[in-house]
Amino acid sequence: MAIALVTTFYLKKRDEVTRVAGVILEKRINSEQVILSRLEDISYSVQMPEQEAKKYIALLEQTELPVPSPSLMQYAKIFGDLECFHEFQRSFEQLISSHKLWLSEKVRFHLQLMQAYLSWINSGLLISQQVPLPKGYQLSEQDQKRISSIMLTLQGVVLDMEFKGLIAELEVLMVDSIYHLNIKRPKRSLMRNGFWNRESRKLLKILGRKTLLGHARYEFFAMAFIITYQVKGLQPDEQMLAEFVSGFPERI
Repeated sequence: MAIALVTTFYLKKRDEVTRVAGVILEKRINSEQVILSRLEDISYSVQMPEQEAKKYIALLEQTELPVPSPSLMQYAKIFGDLECFHEFQRSFEQLISSHKLWLSEKVRFHLQLMQAYLSWINSGLLISQQVPLPKGYQLSEQDQKRISSIMLTLQGVVLDMEFKGLIAELEVLMVDSIYHLNIKRPKRSLMRNGFWNRESRKLLKILGRKTLLGHARYEFFAMAFIITYQVKGLQPDEQMLAEFVSGFPERI
């Protein structure tokens, strides 16, 4: 009798676990499809016209950033429009927040990495506000928008392969999370025990040390300086440029 009771208990428990796993799997697949669909929509390649490409190449050649040939100057759609970029940042955060409950730990971490990546790109658009200008010169709102638009597109060109690589890696992680479903609760989270926990430090180290965006941050600072001076019709001063770049914190 006792054996029968124990057997019945474990069979019911196994059935319940199977049912819960089925619900989680369905929710996970749906959530991942929504996120990937949104990323695919904003990441298709836009080819830059050759004449426009030559102008951007001239800017890149003044820094140590990689310079593609005019025929290979392309970027993801999201980097071609400032307002669309900012709108996507907001909607992407909301999208992750509304679906994160059903995602695996590795997928959630990678999405946090992508959010931080976009935030670093966005911070590069604001660097021109810190550029020292000669007396009598200042940036208008229109100047700032023009500089930010140029910076956004140039970052999109330089980081094109890396950004699309992050999306491709996300897809691999999502497929793996479906075929290796684990319904155990993770022991750590990005926000548990405050922001500066182990996973958060790992995220920042990956950005700073293992991405082109992190390695090229100083070059992007220099590019913001050069573009700001050119927009104001000024000739960049090499000594001022060097002092400006050296004023930022060292790489992580």
